[in-house]
This record gives sequence, structure tokens and C-alpha cells, in this order.
Amino acid sequence: MTVRRRDLLPLAALATLAGCGLRPLYGGAGHAVAEELGAIEVVAPKTRLGWLLADRLVGELAAVTADVPRYRLVVRRLRRRRDALAVQLDDSVTRYELTLIAEFELLRLADGVPLLRADLRRVASYNVLRQPWATRAAERDAERRAAGELARAIRNRLALFFRARG
Repeated sequence: MTVRRRDLLPLAALATLAGCGLRPLYGGAGHAVAEELGAIEVVAPKTRLGWLLADRLVGELAAVTADVPRYRLVVRRLRRRRDALAVQLDDSVTRYELTLIAEFELLRLADGVPLLRADLRRVASYNVLRQPWATRAAERDAERRAAGELARAIRNRLALFFRARG
């Protein structure tokens, strides 16, 4: 039986990946990480964007929900920035870039000790349209997209934190 070179290529690729040290985030201890994420209660600013982010965070963290929360995720500041992305020769803006920046802290509820502090940002863009209501709808959609991406990024940061704690 002869082994062809093209038949060995997938095996060589697998061997390379096995030796690189790459580990899946939820592999092995994944259930423990999911349980830790499910034990987090979320506190965000009492603004429309804060409620939007909190709603997305609850959805991202609630794979396994604990009966009693052990942690509190406090979004200390949630900032929104809008920058012109496309400016025409007559100085009219036709596209904006919307940036959401969240500064957050993870506290252990038992003693209030801060376990993690970080800030993350996510960007979404939208077009300026002829009708003001359509532009406003596009801006709101960009806010929803940025909040969803920000919630996913916060969840991933927390999952890495819990994974590292082992």
C-alpha cells in the first residue's frame, strides 16, 4: 500500500495545530467557565444605551444560570462617540463611525473585592441618508450592533479571566 503525499497533508496540518498550544476556550473546563459566567449579575448605567448593553450582557452570560449570583459586573462608565467617517467636498458628512466604550469591574459579592477591571470598545458605522428619520434609524441600529459586539467582547474577557483562574 502506497501513501501519497497529498494524503499526508491533512495529517501534517493537524500535527502542526496540536503542537501550537491553542486550547478551545470552553474545552475541558468549559462547563465550569459557563457556570461562573451564569453567576454574574449585571449593573449598568440607567440610560437607554446602558439598558441595551445590560440586556445584551444578560443574554451573553446566561448559558448556565446560577440560583444565587456570586459576582457583580458593574459597568462604571459607558461612553458613546460619533466621528465623521466620510466627508464630501462640500463638507457634508455621508457616513459616521459610532464607538461605544465600556469601563467595567467584576466584584465578588461575598466580600466586594474587585477581581477584574477593564475597558473595551467596539465600533459600528452607519450612512447618513436623505430622510432624517432614516438616518436616526440607521444610527440606532449601529448602537444596537455596537452594544451586541461590546457585550460579546465583555463575555469573552470574563471567560478568559475565569479560564485562567482554573
